Amino acid sequence: MRAAGSLLLLFGQHLTHIIALTPGHLGVQDGHQTIRLDSTPIRLPQLLATLLTRLVEQQPRQGWRGNTPVTWLFPGSRPGSHRSASSLARVLTRHGILIRSSRATALIQLAEELPPAVLAPLLGLHVITALQWRRRAATDWTTCLQARQQAIGRLHQNKN
Repeated sequence: MRAAGSLLLLFGQHLTHIIALTPGHLGVQDGHQTIRLDSTPIRLPQLLATLLTRLVEQQPRQGWRGNTPVTWLFPGSRPGSHRSASSLARVLTRHGILIRSSRATALIQLAEELPPAVLAPLLGLHVITALQWRRRAATDWTTCLQARQQAIGRLHQNKN
């Protein structure tokens, strides 16, 4: 759950995208672990890289899983299927991770730091969707400045 929660909190991924990740999405580039959420590999923080590597290496190989190749980072209870998004959502919520607000916070943070043309191929978003997140992240200080100037103006009027 730490790995799935980290993917949600760091990269704002839909749970349906997280559960569909395979070991093929992981890689190494320039000696660093990466994940490919769309077309561009993203360098992973070391702790998350370790968690994801363990998911691949230490999946239980008993029962039917012993005869099934590792195809999902988050395998389901049926052979060859991945975990369901609803069961993952329940577990994450039980651990205090609110899905919708966590995803929005992650995407707004990323949109503040990266232009939409860079963000879209990193996270598998459409460019227009990345642009919408950028607009949500944009801080418009003009109303704050106007309110401050009006307050200062009233203060000066009261002194006179």
